[in-house]
Amino acid sequence: MNNKRQRVPSASALQAFEAAARHCNFSRAAEELHTSQSAISRHVSSLESQLDTVLFNRQRKKQLLLTAQGNQFYHAVVAGLDTIRNCMDSIAGTLVEDQLTIACTHEISHLFLLPRFDALQRALGARRRIRVMTYEYEAMERRLDPDIDILLRYDVERVAAAEAALIVREAVVPVVAPAFFEQHRDSLERGAEDWRGLSFLELSRPNYGWATWSEWFARQGVSGYKPNFVYFNNYVYLLDAAAAGKGVALGWRGLIERHFEAGVLQALEIPYTGFERGIHALLTETGKRRPLAGEGLDSLLRLAGDTGNAA
Repeated sequence: MNNKRQRVPSASALQAFEAAARHCNFSRAAEELHTSQSAISRHVSSLESQLDTVLFNRQRKKQLLLTAQGNQFYHAVVAGLDTIRNCMDSIAGTLVEDQLTIACTHEISHLFLLPRFDALQRALGARRRIRVMTYEYEAMERRLDPDIDILLRYDVERVAAAEAALIVREAVVPVVAPAFFEQHRDSLERGAEDWRGLSFLELSRPNYGWATWSEWFARQGVSGYKPNFVYFNNYVYLLDAAAAGKGVALGWRGLIERHFEAGVLQALEIPYTGFERGIHALLTETGKRRPLAGEGLDSLLRLAGDTGNAA
């Protein structure tokens, strides 16, 4: 017998975790799965025991945030469940006309799509299925699944302007954990030129559209010292580190609001700094031929609100 199979959690536990992570709320996950909140909690606790790690930060009862390990596990669970559902659809002969497939990076899926997923489903109708496929940055340049209808991405330099719809214009503001702010209040309230002793959380891949601290400091007219950078290769993990009080991060308008609502991050009293770039939505050749893809794109533009026009 393969002992590795004995370590695979039950389907009920995986579905409970996926729904809880997507909604950031045990009660809403229970409503979706027609079970009780306590059942969702038991499934998650069982997974945490099996994995010997904490999957959710439970700072507030009304909204949960995934830990770094929780994000890693969520990514794997979604990929696994999608594979199973796709196979079932293929076997059962599900009509592709009733499915909208969106491809994006993990960060966009978790921070932009997930908070708007229910609203997008309502906009398209209960009979339409939304399939989200996540790719690493580098994989977005390679051959993608031919059934993808919409691509959400940053780098659109080689794409005709008429084919790329800007859904989130890049606008950032420094954000910190409340405890970090209290600890460094004097420096943080004096302005960026006095932040020399602080740690700055930075992405290690600045060429994919994310604002860098160097760009932000230049916009503030600050120069003459080298900040202490702590690097991350994933924006979700960077925000988790900021929430844990590891330093100051740049928070994207349109992606950071759930962290504000949960009270794990707060913005400094500094205006947002805008850049002429952001997250774009592109219809693939497949999507251009499908009315549902056009509906999905229009719905995404509406659900993005004013983030596409942030200055």
